[in-house]
Amino acid sequence: MNRKIFFHPERCILCHSCVLACEMDSLGISQVNEIPVDKVPRRRIGVTLSQGTPWVWKCQQCVSAPCVEACVSGSLTPMEGKEGVVHHSETCVGCGSCILACPYDALKHDEKEGRVAKCNLCLEKETPPCVEACHSKALVFQELNSFIQSKRRRMVQQMGEFHEET
Repeated sequence: MNRKIFFHPERCILCHSCVLACEMDSLGISQVNEIPVDKVPRRRIGVTLSQGTPWVWKCQQCVSAPCVEACVSGSLTPMEGKEGVVHHSETCVGCGSCILACPYDALKHDEKEGRVAKCNLCLEKETPPCVEACHSKALVFQELNSFIQSKRRRMVQQMGEFHEET
């Protein structure tokens, strides 16, 4: 199964629950009150307001990823048999060339580790924590074709509602 995280900006309420869930996962904790004072979580997702619209900055799991091409240590590699990019932090030298190459601002430098951090879709889990934490369903984890079909259905429904109003 080749699923990705998709974002519906019209549903986002800028609560940052996705960011908190991702950071808690990076620390290996499940409760906010367990956040250790001495550890800095990895930032693999971010939420901003861009021209009045909420936007989630995350790895787009590009098919032809500029970050992979720019990675001098080979730490960024295409997923085997799937679309997407995996970051192997143990071999990362922290040079930042991938950060400069990424058009989505999806890679972040981890000052404490001296390496780069990025979303690996939490493939070891059924659903990524950021998606589970999103109560407004602005983030969804599904296959591309399924996402496209649901988007089309909503658009057709909205068009029907629009025509009924006029």
